[in-house]
Amino acid sequence: MNEHQVREHVRKLRRFYTDALIYAVVNLGLILIWAISGGGYFWPIWVIIGWGIGLGVHAFSLGLIPQMNAMVPFVTAEWEDQQVRRMMEAGYKDKEKEEKKAAHKAVLKATVKPKVAKPKALKPKIAAKKKTRSKPHARPKA
Repeated sequence: MNEHQVREHVRKLRRFYTDALIYAVVNLGLILIWAISGGGYFWPIWVIIGWGIGLGVHAFSLGLIPQMNAMVPFVTAEWEDQQVRRMMEAGYKDKEKEEKKAAHKAVLKATVKPKVAKPKALKPKIAAKKKTRSKPHARPKA
């Protein structure tokens, strides 16, 4: 990582820690409001869970939950770098294969006599059926 990337990562970490502090203060305030208003159904849990999921995803994306990276390796920067290298090498190998194929085709083309196209068999024409008008049905006499 160069200095710019490190500074960017530290900036993201600072933002995360600020968000975590705001999360704690707001949720403590909600719990305090719940307690002062007489308790009962613990409604702050919905804010705690919802916001907590978002905060957890943010922590995960920053690599602050390293155990999860072992289960889901494709979210790490190292995995991304490995995939780029692997695809670049595969692309280079594919390019070499295509060049060899093209050279082989050129050699075959130069050594093989061109085939003369056979005339296509003529299909017999089917006579079109004439459309006839049907006569209107006669009405029964009363």
